[in-house]
Amino acid sequence: MHLLNVTERSSFSPIGSCYESAARPRQLPASRLKSRARRSPLSKTVQANMKTIITFDVDGTLIRAVGKDSNRLHKAAFAYAWQKVFNLKADIDEVQHHGLTDGLILVKMMEHHGTPKQEAMDRLDDMRGAMIEYFEEYKSETGRGLVLLPGILQLLKALQARSDVVFGLVTGNLEPIGWGKMEALGILDLFSRPLFGGFGSDFCSGDTVHTWKDRGELVRIARDRALKNNDVGELKASYHVGDTPMDVQAAEAGGAHAIGVLTGIFDEQALLAPGVKATILKDMEDTETVMRAFGLS
Repeated sequence: MHLLNVTERSSFSPIGSCYESAARPRQLPASRLKSRARRSPLSKTVQANMKTIITFDVDGTLIRAVGKDSNRLHKAAFAYAWQKVFNLKADIDEVQHHGLTDGLILVKMMEHHGTPKQEAMDRLDDMRGAMIEYFEEYKSETGRGLVLLPGILQLLKALQARSDVVFGLVTGNLEPIGWGKMEALGILDLFSRPLFGGFGSDFCSGDTVHTWKDRGELVRIARDRALKNNDVGELKASYHVGDTPMDVQAAEAGGAHAIGVLTGIFDEQALLAPGVKATILKDMEDTETVMRAFGLS
């Protein structure tokens, strides 16, 4: 694995927030630099308690769907929800869904079949509830058609061993499904405690066009939960890792450093939308390289 590049472009204004365009840092006079140096530095106690927050997307980033049973249970849960709530027989692959949250996929399918968006949104909780109901009933089949991507086990173990990092999930999966996949593939116990993240069950705007905006909210939700519950103390930095353009845009929208990985269906050019600043990794097989991308030595 290697670090391909860091691309910087002028930022955009996502979800009601304004980000300043990237600019070359201005050079301060030597006298100003000396003045700053005389100011009280962070205490050793504060420095010791500074932590980095890292969140990972799930599908295509940590795990991959493979074979004839590719992500079978998750797909079946969608079909069950549409059938139970709207008496609609549908298959998730009828619509483009890569990078969308589960909530947006549920709504997009109903729009695809002629249901007004508001009607779909009004029944969204029913559809999400049906998905979770189906998933819990057949939970023992969660791991069918799913595998860990190379290097992920080693990376998570390395992160778990550090006291200056907390890490969780930001995924479009409904929360029980996201953590269920981690459990089925044997990595649930590696994540920071208490478990934290942002999930497709936490937020859904219904916007099936600017889909990255929902993920931006999930990045913020996850960071807020970590700051509240995971003894972060002073925040050093936050990173979000994902394999789709929506993940990269969402990281910036949510106030995190974006790390895109080429382990899904998108290439480097697709991940770097206009106005996006991101670090692009070929994969996460080499732990040392990924740690450097996180600013961790």
